Amino acid sequence: MTTAIRTAPAYADQAQRPAFRLTQLAQALAALVFGIAPILATGAYASFLGFSGHDQLVYRLGGAATFGYVVPPLVAIMWRSGWRDIRIPAVATLTFTVGALLASAWELVAGAREPVVPFVAVAATGFTAIAVYWIRRDEGTDSPVGRPLTTPARGIVALATLSAATFGLLPLLSPSIFSTAFNLAGTDAWVFRLAGAGCLGYATAGIASLAAPGYGRVRLQNLSAITFNFLGAVSAWYAVANGDGGLLAPIVAVAATFFTVALAWIDRTLA
Repeated sequence: MTTAIRTAPAYADQAQRPAFRLTQLAQALAALVFGIAPILATGAYASFLGFSGHDQLVYRLGGAATFGYVVPPLVAIMWRSGWRDIRIPAVATLTFTVGALLASAWELVAGAREPVVPFVAVAATGFTAIAVYWIRRDEGTDSPVGRPLTTPARGIVALATLSAATFGLLPLLSPSIFSTAFNLAGTDAWVFRLAGAGCLGYATAGIASLAAPGYGRVRLQNLSAITFNFLGAVSAWYAVANGDGGLLAPIVAVAATFFTVALAWIDRTLA
């Protein structure tokens, strides 16, 4: 009598591994919590975290940027996407988590006492290590790359990348200069830095998208960017209607509306 020996299934594409899908679900859950709360319950969210709650538009924009990171992992699981199509969102996630880690470490050194700051520092360290592991492993099967980006599409992505880099780096590195430039209170520096970190991830993903061989490699990240810009536009127009958000509100309202429509057009024409 012989006993069959069960072996673990071989995965040519790391995106199909259960461990990878678990990390995707964990990312989606974290992004959902830190994305939806500052959008729908800004004041309560700020109070719960121990911050002043000034500059509610920055809270909402940070939430919009974070919520965008929910989209790629959930869609990838539903579509059973391969690693090659997930790699650009993974680069965005890595940028965000490194930025969140630096933002939290910066504020801790400056004397921040809010418990959420060290919590995010620890969580960001873990998510950074996970993202680095999968990006370095880089095991994926070939799949259709899709249609190449057209010249208008590349121009839109380049503009979106430049915008994300500007609104990512400036609040991340210098919340005081950012708040002064846009006539904001600037009292919750960590919130500014974290929002900047979330936005910066879209910039590095934009650079990677411009280098991609086709839209198939870009689509998941583009859906994430559409979500971010849509929620950002709604948040900014709401601030404009209420006379809040300083100079930032009308600028973001117009820019995010444009990018929502333009990036959706790219998806409609190239998907």
